[in-house]
Amino acid sequence: MTLFGLILTILLTAGVVAAILLFERSRAEGIRRDLAEDARRDREERERRER
Repeated sequence: MTLFGLILTILLTAGVVAAILLFERSRAEGIRRDLAEDARRDREERERRER
C-alpha cells in the first residue's frame, strides 16, 4: 500500500467514525428526551390515580 493509500484509508476511517458518533449523539438525546417524557406522563397518571 502506498503512502497516499494509507493516508486516504486513515482519513476515510476517521470520517466514518465521526459520522457514527454524531449520529449516535443525536439518537441518544432523542431517546433521553422520550424517556423523560414517559416518566413525566407516568408520574402524572400515578398522581391522578392517588387522588
